[in-house]
Amino acid sequence: MTGAGPAPEPAGEQDKLRRQIAEEAARLVARGGDSERARYRAARRVGHGWVPPDQIPEHDEVRRELHRVADTGHGFAALVGDRFDRIAAAVAPLAAVRTDPARHVETDALEHALQVFDLVRDERPFDEELLTAALVHDVGRAIDRADAIGVGLAALSGLVTPRTAWFVETLPAARAYRDGTLGQRARHRLEAHADFEDVLLLADADRRAHVRDAATPSLDDAIATLRELADDDA
Repeated sequence: MTGAGPAPEPAGEQDKLRRQIAEEAARLVARGGDSERARYRAARRVGHGWVPPDQIPEHDEVRRELHRVADTGHGFAALVGDRFDRIAAAVAPLAAVRTDPARHVETDALEHALQVFDLVRDERPFDEELLTAALVHDVGRAIDRADAIGVGLAALSGLVTPRTAWFVETLPAARAYRDGTLGQRARHRLEAHADFEDVLLLADADRRAHVRDAATPSLDDAIATLRELADDDA
């Protein structure tokens, strides 16, 4: 977004434009867009063409708007389809999140999520909430890797249960527990929780789910499993 462009607008109008761009970028990200591209796409859309570079919002601004957008019902929960269609829409962008080949042999974050889902299903085939957590635990990586848990849960607001959200939020602590790096108080809190064993299962699956060309279900198959479990419980 360079070039001559029109004359500068007054400061108040510039601030308004920047906020509008951040809001639109947050909506694009909540629908599965990449945060970097979303900022510029939103600028073109809101500014109807050229926008001064200093009016492009920073990632932190988009992140704050994403939390607010999710809270007001304009995140994935506002998309067309049932709850599971919208979960699928949240997970699908992980296919564009490439993993570090020096650390992981799976090609992208979607493949990893499906491996985690499959491993958890082997142990807890009837636990819809835990299986959902396995599938969505990395959703935030497609939005903002600096705050993957926070933005992921914000974008999934209204789509997952509090128990599923707890699994996703607590997964880093469960990993640290397995590593022996979790503090004593946090260890005791985790051990006292009713879902302690299940979140450790999720952490173990997350650790193991780095297999090249693993035979995993497709995203459609995983969503069909969740939908079937929900129908059985209805």
